[in-house]
Amino acid sequence: MRQKYLISLLSFAGMSISLSAQSISGKVSDEQAKNISYAEVILSADKNNYSALTDENGNFTISLPKNDAYTIKIFLNGNQVFENSINVDGNIKGNYTIKDSNAANKEIQEVTLSKKKKLVERKVDRLVFNVENSVSATGGTALDALKTTPLVRVQDETVSIVGKGEVLVMIDDRIQRMSQDDLSSLLKSIPSDNIQSIEVITTPPAKYDAEGDNGLINIKLKKAKANSWNANIGGSYTQKTYAGGGLQGIFNYNHNKLSLQVSANTNSQRLRTTSDSKTYYPDELWMMNAKNKSEENNLGLGFGIDYKISEKWTTGAKYLGSFTKDTSSNNPLTTRINNTTGAVNSYIASDVDANNKPNMNSVNWYNTFKIDSAGTKITTDFDYFNYKKSDYSFFAGNELDSQRNIIPLSFFSATNTNVNHIENYSGKVDVEMPLKWANVSFGGKYTYTNTNNDLVVFDHKTGTPVLNTDQTNIFNYKEHNEALYISANKKLGEKWETQAGLRMEATQTTGYSQNLNQTNKNDYIKLFPTAYVTYNPNDKNSFSLNYSRRIRRPSFEYLNPFVIRTSPYYYSEGNPFLKPSIIDNLEFSYIRNEKWVSSVYYSQVSDFSQELSILDSNTNITRSTPLNYANTYQIGVSTYYNFNKWSWWNSFTGFNANYQNVKSKTDVIRSIDGYNAYIYSNNDFTLNKSKTTFFSVNYGLQLPGRYQIFQISNMNILDVSMKFLLLDKKLTLTVTGQDLLNGQRPVISYESNGVNTNIRSYRDTRGFRISLSYKFGNNNLKSSQSRKFGNQEERNRIN
Repeated sequence: MRQKYLISLLSFAGMSISLSAQSISGKVSDEQAKNISYAEVILSADKNNYSALTDENGNFTISLPKNDAYTIKIFLNGNQVFENSINVDGNIKGNYTIKDSNAANKEIQEVTLSKKKKLVERKVDRLVFNVENSVSATGGTALDALKTTPLVRVQDETVSIVGKGEVLVMIDDRIQRMSQDDLSSLLKSIPSDNIQSIEVITTPPAKYDAEGDNGLINIKLKKAKANSWNANIGGSYTQKTYAGGGLQGIFNYNHNKLSLQVSANTNSQRLRTTSDSKTYYPDELWMMNAKNKSEENNLGLGFGIDYKISEKWTTGAKYLGSFTKDTSSNNPLTTRINNTTGAVNSYIASDVDANNKPNMNSVNWYNTFKIDSAGTKITTDFDYFNYKKSDYSFFAGNELDSQRNIIPLSFFSATNTNVNHIENYSGKVDVEMPLKWANVSFGGKYTYTNTNNDLVVFDHKTGTPVLNTDQTNIFNYKEHNEALYISANKKLGEKWETQAGLRMEATQTTGYSQNLNQTNKNDYIKLFPTAYVTYNPNDKNSFSLNYSRRIRRPSFEYLNPFVIRTSPYYYSEGNPFLKPSIIDNLEFSYIRNEKWVSSVYYSQVSDFSQELSILDSNTNITRSTPLNYANTYQIGVSTYYNFNKWSWWNSFTGFNANYQNVKSKTDVIRSIDGYNAYIYSNNDFTLNKSKTTFFSVNYGLQLPGRYQIFQISNMNILDVSMKFLLLDKKLTLTVTGQDLLNGQRPVISYESNGVNTNIRSYRDTRGFRISLSYKFGNNNLKSSQSRKFGNQEERNRIN
């Protein structure tokens, strides 16, 4: 894989060489005896070149075919920094010091070495997808980038890990606890060009919050390289059923002790979605058709500042804001068909208009302290999260007879408005302490969340708005969480490595409903152990066994006891009595040549909760509410192969299959089991030697199978992209075709109270996007002192 390096050192001078055989080896360093890693050393003779890269310690070795007179050159980031002639006669080993060749008193500048990373990297507990090296992710949003990330599935804008279900998403190590719809809006407000990498953490270690079903996805935003500034401006046009587009601007600055990051992104998209469902009641078949028109406008803002107060103390702050406005309208029509005669009994027709405005502001202040030269570090984090969402919906309709005439006294109409306000405060301390017997980390965290909901409902049955006091309600929910953890990592010889951790979380909750005059409290302490064992018999093979326990706390929306009706035959309500679910995960993995990864995994969930549509076959009324209704068990196998034998083709292809068993604890849902499987292949091609034209094709196939209580038909996804680098690679043009086969139309079936329902929905996924972005800046700002600047390592500790 091609390496890329950045240099800002301006002074070099000669080197002394001792010669003896048919190889040359040694170490490259600067005047301060600092090893120069990833320098390219080239020996030339008779138009033949022999080369090697220095390793992280500055060492290199080059084997030569014969004794001869050679020219030796040293390059950094493609820039020649040394040249000399040598006669090779035997084996040569020496130290090579790069000095100032111009003036002895010239100020020495900082060296920053930046190696281009692989598109996909596999680590002990996670897979890292380097978005900045991806073709298909260019010019889109964070949600688009997740769609191209290996092991990640995005279906109906719901993010999950292949074979493991929905997961929590973090941005720069901070969990975003919000509904899937609101999370989707947030992800759409972050430009993919501002993302450095996406980490798929299948077995999170003890330092992370225990929240999350089956793992975490961490989106790492870009930061400026040392002693440089850069900017990127761009725009995109998207054509689906309707047109949409967006604009973005990104600025990064890093010089001496100060680092700044600023980003702004806005996009707008209109969509036309459809849904068709069939519900098989004992006496009637209900067929509902809905066509929805919606428009979503997103604005995302980001700002970050880092300052190195001293060599041992770095501080910084980050702001992330997301502001969305979503409007929609649809006209659902339900046809009621007699099961005996096949004739239409009646219809239910309605009009629905809705809008919501979720606004999110998040602020973080962190400090990193280097305690000693052994590597002991302390990191503190203080976070504030403010979320406010205003919802509005109006519906009106009638029941119609078989001739589509209005049935008297069947008119229904209401207006629902709700303001949901969430404030979250948290403080966290992490300590990393390398000891002789193990590398130890420990820390603690405190979190406080205050949620307020204010629902107002007006009935319009009489034509005049009347306050519905039964449904109008105010709900307040408070949650305190205290956590302590400790983790230790130790290598046992050359082949074995172990890591173990334990996290304790104490939670206290209080929920109060004004309308019900009801208070619900919970107080519990849970332990969450993690354990990893890795065996590396040689460089080509690696085996690992991992275990973790996780928790899924009910979402704030699910705990809200509000009752919201949208027709005489449908209403939804929350459940303040929901309990958290506990998840145990066990995974055994085998890695061959760091390319072929195969895993066998098992998980079980106690008190599994989910929002269920509970159908009453006597009244034909559907109640939608979350319940702890089952214990679930899952065993599966996953394998993927990263093919990168040739520099022009990088392929990531995988397969996942699992068996799921749902043991129901309620009469509403019966126990059920079944299999499902998913095949995917992501491919990036470099089409020319100058590396200015790229092609990408991503394909995924969902085979028919069962997921939890749902039977899902087959579904396929095909995305194709072309990327062109123009104007000395400063201008990027990307053209992307999304869902070209129009294959994201699965049929989802389930059973409730013995009544079967199947739904086919389409979310306007097929279309194309064309995007342009232009980057500019200065990568050679002079540094006031010779030092290595950067806090990436410390920032990786933040949570």
